[in-house]
Amino acid sequence: MQSKGRKRFSLYLLLPAVIMLTAFILVPVGSVAQADQTAVVATAAADYSSGAHSVISVNPVGGPRTASNNLAATISDITVTAYGNFFYRIEKYFADNVTKFSIDAPATPIWQYSTLDAPSDPTSNPQDMVFASGQKAYILRYGSTKAWIVDPSAADEAGFKIGELDLSAYDDGDGCPEMKSAVIVGNKLFIAMQRMTQAAYPDPWLTNTAYVAVFDTDTDTEIDTGRGTGDMKGIPVNIRNLGGIQYLAANGLIYVQGVGRYAAEYTGGIAVINPDTYGTQVILDDGDDTDHPYGNISGMAIVSPTRGYFVGYAGWGDNTLYSFDPSAANPVGTAVTGLENKNIAGMESGVYTDVNGLLWVCNQTDHRVDILNTNTDAVDESIDTALNPIRVVFVGGNAPGGGSGGGGGGGCFIHTMTD
Repeated sequence: MQSKGRKRFSLYLLLPAVIMLTAFILVPVGSVAQADQTAVVATAAADYSSGAHSVISVNPVGGPRTASNNLAATISDITVTAYGNFFYRIEKYFADNVTKFSIDAPATPIWQYSTLDAPSDPTSNPQDMVFASGQKAYILRYGSTKAWIVDPSAADEAGFKIGELDLSAYDDGDGCPEMKSAVIVGNKLFIAMQRMTQAAYPDPWLTNTAYVAVFDTDTDTEIDTGRGTGDMKGIPVNIRNLGGIQYLAANGLIYVQGVGRYAAEYTGGIAVINPDTYGTQVILDDGDDTDHPYGNISGMAIVSPTRGYFVGYAGWGDNTLYSFDPSAANPVGTAVTGLENKNIAGMESGVYTDVNGLLWVCNQTDHRVDILNTNTDAVDESIDTALNPIRVVFVGGNAPGGGSGGGGGGGCFIHTMTD
């Protein structure tokens, strides 16, 4: 494999106002009384025969928290997202629907709407739902060239879809650009696309240059960033097979994670994007064929300008959570004690700490969520979820998404395997 040839340069040249961030270095953990907040966890059986969700109290710090498991049983290929006092469970490949729940009745669906253009269509494989408001959200459809604009408050299915975004310019030759995750910053929607060329099993999918498309959420028109080539107006990113994307308000940066190809190709890592200039920089390189100290980078969570986490993938079920300093010139990961060589679900779009500044980590080896103190890397409490945890989102309280323009947030998820 050829060298990735990534040129490093100072964050201070790329990003304004970084020097004003010292107040954000440490995350306060349980220092003051916090608003009520509830975690919702998508879960799946170890043999993928079924799925459900769990509801867990965020407070008190130190526990004991309360949990209700195995709510609203369904298939295993699911994820969750949230906005305000509602959460939304997405059923993905060949299920193609979104179900709305209130946190006040977490086992009772309010509605379930399809993400297919027509019942006879092949799967749209929805991956996430990103909220501009309670009346407007975007559904990322992995198996389509069109993202949907939807009204989550719609009283019936006819009123659910209100528009679409055309991403066909980013098709890599297999019919879709593999849109995976997104985040809203101000009035801009950033959509991360893997652009993997699908091949027939057992041949591996092939990686291509990944892109992040940018849309104006007021007009739903694509913004020409001046960075792309041909008809692609978005931002090319020098890591491949994108998974997570996250905005950190403390320094005004977008972070994006790419996995390359699991245990086969080391073209991933973590990059930053300036949402104003669209400049990019790789801040954590996964290495190359001969030197890849963490394996593939299969997930991330950025807590502050100087505190972040990533998942190193050494093999199926063999993952380690590392802490690192995203602002360092050459960041080095430190394994988090107790979370080495576990089956850790990678951390996806909108990952953030709970209202107490704690990070919820999906530990599938022990079918539990480990709640991490991000100042000490000590586990505050571990909560059994019965089935394996896939992704965590927070509902109520001060959860992002309740007016921040975020993606509904979350802790963790299972990657679509593309090796």
